[in-house]
Amino acid sequence: MANLKPEFNFDTVGITLDEIKQEATQAKSKPKPRQDQQKESEEDIIKKHLGTVLATQAKLKELKAQDIKFSDPVLQQNGNAVIFPHTINVIQGPAGSHKSRLAEAFISTILKLPNCEHELLGITVHPNAPRYTGVYADTERNLTEQFPYALQSIQLKAGYAKTDHPDNFEYISLLQVPRKHRFETLDMYLKQLQQRTPNPLFIVLDVSTDCIEDFNKVDKSMELIDLMNIAINEHNVIFLCLIHENPRSDKARGHFGTELMNKASTVMQVGFEKDANQNDTDLIRVKYLKCRSTARHTPFYMKYSDVAKGLVLADDSEVSGLVNSRKHKAPAEDMIEHIEMYLGDGEQMKRRDLMDKLCKEFGAKDRTIDTRLKEIIDLDMNLYDRAGRLCKLHKDQENKEMLYSLKQVI
Repeated sequence: MANLKPEFNFDTVGITLDEIKQEATQAKSKPKPRQDQQKESEEDIIKKHLGTVLATQAKLKELKAQDIKFSDPVLQQNGNAVIFPHTINVIQGPAGSHKSRLAEAFISTILKLPNCEHELLGITVHPNAPRYTGVYADTERNLTEQFPYALQSIQLKAGYAKTDHPDNFEYISLLQVPRKHRFETLDMYLKQLQQRTPNPLFIVLDVSTDCIEDFNKVDKSMELIDLMNIAINEHNVIFLCLIHENPRSDKARGHFGTELMNKASTVMQVGFEKDANQNDTDLIRVKYLKCRSTARHTPFYMKYSDVAKGLVLADDSEVSGLVNSRKHKAPAEDMIEHIEMYLGDGEQMKRRDLMDKLCKEFGAKDRTIDTRLKEIIDLDMNLYDRAGRLCKLHKDQENKEMLYSLKQVI
């Protein structure tokens, strides 16, 4: 074996076998600092994070000893506080339910000129709110007609001409950016924008799931969640995230949707109202699934107007007419809203007590109400407690007494 000669001709590549052996020997004798250096680097990172934690601890200690003054809202709807500073907020709904137009009304309100008399779904800026820069990041609409038209509409409803360029209105499209690079691109853009403007930012992500590579993967979902959490805590920033609901469900899409619901302060759900025969009407209900800073507000209703070229508040007569036409049938969808009101605080309620309340509310008989309750349970329909957490209607028997409650979906 020791007398074997290599068949490869090293002269052809300008290096000898002895030189290769010498290089190999030197490589073996060199120290291998990579693992230690990497370990030191990770330790430095942890120490840096610990420094942040301890600095925050000191700040919390200082704040804890003071009287806490809660922030005024930035935006209200019909006098109800809806959007607060330093928060993540959500508009969810099925495709085609005018989520984008509702978000545009919020942006138009942010931009609205003092002499503009346009009614923007009853949305107003709180008198104590500072001047915000509105930022619209779109991922869906085409760049030749749809998105430019939406931008024009936002400005016109705020009192500007379409040829104006308000200094507190920013907009980008991520449509041309490959999905796997959208998060990093958005992150870099927002950092640059914060350096360019002293104003606090009101940022719409439409749609938020398109800003990440995969909304069903935990790590990819948490990248955007973490970005928003860091931004609202370190800067004067508000996020309004639009997200589609899963087909045939009122749950926000993917793992990202689940995490977004947990982190959000205000969650609004939009969807077309149905008539007594369960057909879609022109009325769109905006239901508050979650209001972290206030009690949950009652829904408001809107519709698309060809005259206004956008959304307007529905007349009270239209809403009451629709509600009354459905009431005698006591549809499960209507009943859910009342069950959430009765059981949303986590308490159990006796079957008879719940039946009496629902019979009185809907003017229906026991049999009809009982059938609807069974339908809600059997079809595994979604309900929400007062904290905005997804729940199911649950029935238990205790000492021969039937009890109803909402159980959180884990």
